[in-house]
Amino acid sequence: MHWIYWTAFLLYSVVVVGLGFRIWRRERSGSRGFDSNQFWSAGRRLSGWAAGLSISASMMSISWSGVYGVQLFYWYGVGGAWLLIIPWLVTMLGFFLLVPLFRRLKVFSQPELLEKRFGPRARRLLAPTLIFVFTVWGGAEIYAAGITLAPFLGISLPATLFLIALVVALYSFTGGFQAVVSTDKIQFALVAGFISIMAGIGLYALTARGGLGLLWSANQLAPRANPHWPALLSPGWALIVLTLVAYLPGWLVETDIWIRLQAARDDGQARKAILLAGANSLIFVGLMPLLIGLSALLLYPPVAGEIPARLQDGALIFNALMSDFAAPWLSILLGIGLAAAAMSTVDTCANVVALSLAYDVLEPLAGARLTARRRERLARGTSVLAVALAFIYALFTNSLWDIFYLSSGLLTTTVFLPVMAAFRPGVRPAQAYGSLIFGLVGTLLFYYLEKWGWLASAQPAWLAETGLGYILWGLACSVAGFVLGRWWPQEHA
Repeated sequence: MHWIYWTAFLLYSVVVVGLGFRIWRRERSGSRGFDSNQFWSAGRRLSGWAAGLSISASMMSISWSGVYGVQLFYWYGVGGAWLLIIPWLVTMLGFFLLVPLFRRLKVFSQPELLEKRFGPRARRLLAPTLIFVFTVWGGAEIYAAGITLAPFLGISLPATLFLIALVVALYSFTGGFQAVVSTDKIQFALVAGFISIMAGIGLYALTARGGLGLLWSANQLAPRANPHWPALLSPGWALIVLTLVAYLPGWLVETDIWIRLQAARDDGQARKAILLAGANSLIFVGLMPLLIGLSALLLYPPVAGEIPARLQDGALIFNALMSDFAAPWLSILLGIGLAAAAMSTVDTCANVVALSLAYDVLEPLAGARLTARRRERLARGTSVLAVALAFIYALFTNSLWDIFYLSSGLLTTTVFLPVMAAFRPGVRPAQAYGSLIFGLVGTLLFYYLEKWGWLASAQPAWLAETGLGYILWGLACSVAGFVLGRWWPQEHA
């Protein structure tokens, strides 16, 4: 069976790499040559459909719609919605309302926004945080894709991670942001089909066993559900509240969504993109993973609260369903969908890292010395470097839970306040600097204190049990830096 999945993977890879080369050749044949604005922003001419499908494909990744999203519903039952899809839909509503505000200042990247409002130092301070967050995120996506694909390709996990990174690096190098958006359209269709088929496989397997009517009762089997709370609130109030605190502010200024909204033709197209992405997220990040997760609870029930070893704590539910219940004729379709899901967010994260490194750090430092030729080399080189960094991180990854909370928490504690302050009159540059520095240092400091167990005795039991107290402490540091900056002497700002 390995040859079927190899065929699917190679077919998909040829298509997306071919798209990248097509964009590269079109640029080469044009009269203007390399255009940095076109490479990073697709010329800011995206329609609502293009931007919306791109956002959708980014969210319908192998982790969100596949590994992590399904895993949450397996762990907590229907209440797992509070830990991913509900905060994401609230975020979509926030973006829809704030589109005119976010697009009011004619800037493309968030560090560029801070430079325009608070000076070049703010740009240099924000860019490293974005580079770190999206490198971690990209690595998580490569890891999630690798553990899912490796058994079907019949090769080692590191080799699978490398192949995924290689394909993404190739089309990112040649086509830039335009290639990311173009491949996202294909990835959306393939991933939507893949997730739908997987949900159908789970439900069909239950029907064959006469258990479809028991789907809701699967909530009683969820191994991590809090027994003192109803199914709809199964994670418990502490974890739900901390998740909303960790996710909502940071996601509301999430850079990959921001970039697509800035690349849209106008405010109306940007809002259309959000509506489309929100609807797709509800279906393919919410409802479909819910059906798969509940089906898996009945098909592979925990024994005495212990998840079956073959599921690897719920991370390999897709693998089990495909191996046990997928008809052979479906294998090629599922293989292509799996390959698309594997790359749909890796390219997005790598694009943010490359943009932050080249556009927001290196290009401003080089200034006028950077010729068009060197600017092109820098843009393409950093695109490859970004994927390479994510690949290296993926080699040392073993938990999506930790990664998503830390990275999203950093967006909340480090990025949210300065970006929102850029739209407020009267905020001093020192306040933005203080929030950026205190938020980043504080979050990382308390994260490691939490991991080493040194915070447990200083926190209430309900907070210590979640393992997420560091986000509250990091947010407090960010607020403290913002407040202290108001009285910081201007000459030191």
